[in-house]
Amino acid sequence: MPPISRTIREQITDRIRDELISGRMPTGKPLREKELAERFGVSRGPVRDAFLQLTNEGFLAYQANCGVTVRTAMVGADRDFLMSLRWQIEEFVIRRGFSQITDDDQAKLDAVLDRLRDACRQKDVAAIARCDMEFHQTILIAAGGEEFLPIWKQICTQMLLAYTRFNNYSQIVQEHVAIREAFRKKSLKSALSAVKDNLK
Repeated sequence: MPPISRTIREQITDRIRDELISGRMPTGKPLREKELAERFGVSRGPVRDAFLQLTNEGFLAYQANCGVTVRTAMVGADRDFLMSLRWQIEEFVIRRGFSQITDDDQAKLDAVLDRLRDACRQKDVAAIARCDMEFHQTILIAAGGEEFLPIWKQICTQMLLAYTRFNNYSQIVQEHVAIREAFRKKSLKSALSAVKDNLK
């Protein structure tokens, strides 16, 4: 079955999201449809659609008469609080669904981990953040936590806006390898410990 090609809207949304995650669009920066449309060589429609989707995802903020700006990332105690909420969701879902994780789910984790290694090797900031989030999302889905994904993704968006794990790429890989090994050994205690160590 041939791969489904992405629409222009999806491509533009992905490009803007990557720039947001990698910090190339500073927080608080106003974004202009016309400027981005010219830069990407598209009409303003796909850019407008991308703004709407990324606003819904929590990356952008819209205010009447002010337009769209890059949402300010939470820091300090606010970020710590969000991280504690994310940990509570992941801990609850893993505890509840650990025993239902299948060999197919394990293989999916291996595939994401391989992509994370490649992204770290290339020092691709946006790809690292995407793979990091995909890895944890794969665990949540495998453990039957789909109903928590909308809340979890909103929390993760704030984490991605202030993603600061790029000073030690090998550590990022090692932490995810530790999580992967715990799931491979089917040790709930080790899995929870490794996930918590990774959520910083």
